[in-house]
Amino acid sequence: MSELLRVDYRTISPYVRYVHEVELPAGCQVPRRFIYDHELIYVVKGSGTVRIENRTYSIRGGDLVHIRPHLENEMTVGDDMPMQCFAVHFDFVFLGEGMDFSPYSVYLGKKGDHAETDSESWLGQRPTVEVAELDIPEKLQPIEVQQFYEVFRELCTGFEESRMDSWLWLKATMLRLIGLIHRELMTKEGVRIDHSHAELVLNAISYMEEHFVEPISAGILAKRASLTPKYFGTIFRQATGQSISEYLLRLRIDEAKRLLRRRKWNVRQVAEQIGIPDLYYFSKLFKRAEGISPKRYADSVSRLG
Repeated sequence: MSELLRVDYRTISPYVRYVHEVELPAGCQVPRRFIYDHELIYVVKGSGTVRIENRTYSIRGGDLVHIRPHLENEMTVGDDMPMQCFAVHFDFVFLGEGMDFSPYSVYLGKKGDHAETDSESWLGQRPTVEVAELDIPEKLQPIEVQQFYEVFRELCTGFEESRMDSWLWLKATMLRLIGLIHRELMTKEGVRIDHSHAELVLNAISYMEEHFVEPISAGILAKRASLTPKYFGTIFRQATGQSISEYLLRLRIDEAKRLLRRRKWNVRQVAEQIGIPDLYYFSKLFKRAEGISPKRYADSVSRLG
């Protein structure tokens, strides 16, 4: 069984392995297969079904299908018309040369520059990388249909270009696609729109935004919602992909950065204003979150000004 790795938004660096546009004949069936990276399929026209493990979805033009690594899947095209779709194979981060593979030899049965032999022995062990804050469903019906079409078209064009910097443009375009998916799924506060307790979590976040200078705990938020701290903590993580303490820290660090950019207060005063009066502890948390100390951050924005 492959290892599951979770990355956050700050460390996403998508690696696009293969992109193509294909038209599948009416009534055809794509044979059962396994893939070893993530695949996003955007249906332009036509209809059919896709099976992922024991879950079957009806799909049609405008739908987005997400197939995760190491899952058995197959697709059947409806009898009425061909299905036109785009597909992109990618990883959320580059896993290194030792974990890379040629899509031509593995998926298309063609010998490429990096063709592998006995691929099953190691491809099945490739880690599955997911974004902690973004759980992309296996089927999504985007609202912004035209924007999705344009991004997939751009991915396809960029992949076919023979340029040394194509990988940079593919990475940038893939980030745009992930951003579009995020907007379809999440509120601006980072709460899943379709979560059954979205309103309750948004209410808690509103309270956190207004009172983050004060001590805030799962117990306080749970009491406001008439729930137990453990249950409320579970709901919050399901809806946001983060724990209450992680979300609260991000609110405080973002406010600290805003205050430091204004250059009206020293680091100790900023720490007190965001509810972390212990200067050493604040500096430690800030550096862990941003990679530099709050003093260096303040000095850097001062030089830019």
